[in-house]
Amino acid sequence: MTSYSLDTDTVTQLLKKHPGNQRILDRFRKEIRRNSLFIMCPVVFYEIRRELVIKHAVAQLTAFEHLAEAMLWKEFNWAIWERAASLWAALRSRGRSHHDADVLITAHAIEYGAAIVTGNVEHFHDIGARVEDWNR
Repeated sequence: MTSYSLDTDTVTQLLKKHPGNQRILDRFRKEIRRNSLFIMCPVVFYEIRRELVIKHAVAQLTAFEHLAEAMLWKEFNWAIWERAASLWAALRSRGRSHHDADVLITAHAIEYGAAIVTGNVEHFHDIGARVEDWNR
């Protein structure tokens, strides 16, 4: 079974009713039919929910809650925090810096064997996770 962790940008695309997001929606539906597993990363949940709350986007918040409830919630454990710290340090020692959220999302996905689905592939380039861009 294939496992996916949707990045914040991908979840946002799934929630918005925009014709340009049809490719993402079609692939998401295809993966559901294939019984793929979708894992909710707490960092992504936080990033999406805070924006919807501040915007008072009630309809999108309801849709997001339904989506999140349908996904498998996986908490951060000791191994993820250790992996995230090691990833951050390795990147920093090579002169590269990444946002903490991206490092945490990566460590979470690796721990649970999930591919990160994102349109921001460059945020996850060369840090150890499988990455897929469903926009292509």
